[in-house]
Amino acid sequence: MRLLFSRKGDAYAWFAALMVFVAIPLSSLSIDVTRMMYVRGHLQTATDAACQSAADALDVPLFIATNEKRIDAGLARRQAAREFSATLRDAGRVRYTIEGLAIDFPAPTFAHCVASVTVERIIPMTPTMKVVVETTSEMRAQAVTTP
Repeated sequence: MRLLFSRKGDAYAWFAALMVFVAIPLSSLSIDVTRMMYVRGHLQTATDAACQSAADALDVPLFIATNEKRIDAGLARRQAAREFSATLRDAGRVRYTIEGLAIDFPAPTFAHCVASVTVERIIPMTPTMKVVVETTSEMRAQAVTTP
C-alpha cells in the first residue's frame, strides 16, 4: 500500500512526457531534416550539371552553316537526363524518390531546368518532404578560326 501512495515514481512520468513531447520531435529534426538538406544539396548539384549539359548541346550543323548558336533540344534533353541520373545514383540508399527533371529553353542559348524529389521520412512524426530546385545555364560556344 505504501508503494501506491509514494511520490518516488513521479520523475519517471515526467521523463516519459518529456521524451514524447520534446526528444522525439527533436530527433525528427536532427535526422530527417538533415537528410532533406543533404538531398537538396545533392539535387542542386545534379540539376546544375544536367542544365549545363543541356546548354552545351550545340546544334552543330546550324552553327557550321550560319555561325548561329542554338541549342539542339532533343540532344539537350538526352544529355541532361543522362547527367542527372548518373549524379543521383544514391536515391535508393538515401531513401528519396526522384519525381523528375523538366527542361525548357527560354532563349536559343539558354536552358532552364527544374527538378524535384520526395524525401522519405525515417521518424514517423515527420511529414513527407518535397524538394524542388531550379537552375538556368547559358551556352558558351565560339567559332575558332584557323589561319
